[in-house]
Amino acid sequence: MFMKKPTTRKKSIADALPTVAKWLLLAVFLLAGVNAEAKLDYLYNLSNFNGPIASSWVNFGIDTAQKELYVVNPSDQSVDVFDKSGLVVHSFGDDGEFGVIRGLTLDDSGTIYLLSNIGTHFRVFVANFRGALQEELKLEGLSPLFTDDFRPDRIFCRKGHLYLVDTQQFKVLMTDLRGRYEDGFSFASIIGVNYKKRSDFDIRGFTIDGDGTIIFSIPVQSQVYLLSPDKKLKSFGQRGSSPGKFNVVGGVAADDKGHLYVADTLRCVIMIFDRTDDFKFLGEYGYRGFATGNLIAPMEVAVLGDLVYVSQSANRGVSVYRFASE
Repeated sequence: MFMKKPTTRKKSIADALPTVAKWLLLAVFLLAGVNAEAKLDYLYNLSNFNGPIASSWVNFGIDTAQKELYVVNPSDQSVDVFDKSGLVVHSFGDDGEFGVIRGLTLDDSGTIYLLSNIGTHFRVFVANFRGALQEELKLEGLSPLFTDDFRPDRIFCRKGHLYLVDTQQFKVLMTDLRGRYEDGFSFASIIGVNYKKRSDFDIRGFTIDGDGTIIFSIPVQSQVYLLSPDKKLKSFGQRGSSPGKFNVVGGVAADDKGHLYVADTLRCVIMIFDRTDDFKFLGEYGYRGFATGNLIAPMEVAVLGDLVYVSQSANRGVSVYRFASE
């Protein structure tokens, strides 16, 4: 009687690992975005000639024509301008000429529009492409919705229109580039928020894409909303701590290829979604920590070409990544 020789198989690396090590290896694979259709490759942090610039939760403006990034630092009200290599090429605003700068935007010609606070009132200043003051923009023909209790904290320029946004009051004002009223509305009721309880719904991320679609996030609802120019609403998001889910959702940004970038401030990741395919999750990048390329409480996100800029806390500065599809 012949005994059948036991079959053997070549052991893999995974077979040799203890159970705990296998789980750790799996976690690393998940964090690295294995099987993802898109990823972000860390490049560098924004810098001057002395090295990386320390900052926390700065705001962005994009000059698409010149491929430059404008960074508003709330701590000293300075505005730094960076070229595509991530090196500062110009600075302005630190002399207090514009008051407390809340944000800025640029039109297609490179003219800068700065939203500022001076005392208890907001102002919109117009400057040239290097920040030299040209004039103060006077808003004209406003509807009653924007004459009282309107304190905008965001400003955008899209296709010859200025958008002033009060995220506390859920109001959007649209004017031409001379400040003449064109449109405006409150969107609290559109997204199903009781106007009297709007203070319970903190808007964290906010942007407007090239077509005029308003995109914003509300952490308490774990949702990202998209409101089209004709007031049609879409939303997506699910609370959770696994890839593609929102824990504390933060900043949002959109590129011209149909991708949405969403920061999760608590999970310390940047997620990528395909807005053309029912907001399909494409991948994410990030890990909480102080090592190179890691993130600490990421907030604002901006996109310029294939470069993705992320502001974060703890004086970690602005990290720059390159988008790549698998």
